[in-house]
Amino acid sequence: MLRKYLSTALLPSTLMLGFVLLATGPNTVLARATGVVATITAIDNRTGAATLTTEAGEEFIMDLSGKWEVGNRVECDRVEDAPQVRLQHCQPWQ
Repeated sequence: MLRKYLSTALLPSTLMLGFVLLATGPNTVLARATGVVATITAIDNRTGAATLTTEAGEEFIMDLSGKWEVGNRVECDRVEDAPQVRLQHCQPWQ
């Protein structure tokens, strides 16, 4: 009887703790992201990589999906991770 009660109580609590830990993990990266506007300054047609320059003068190289041209402006999330700063989730800027 005690074994059944313990297994009934421990299993759901263990699952809930796991979901809470998983849910809080990725949000810490998003908390350090800020929106920036960047201009596409060069595109390498062979590799599909584009060079983006932010308004602050930082340069980033990343793959852009879609039809982008040199001179287009995009809005991206600037993520400050410990190893290096990067841009992600770039969308056309209006």
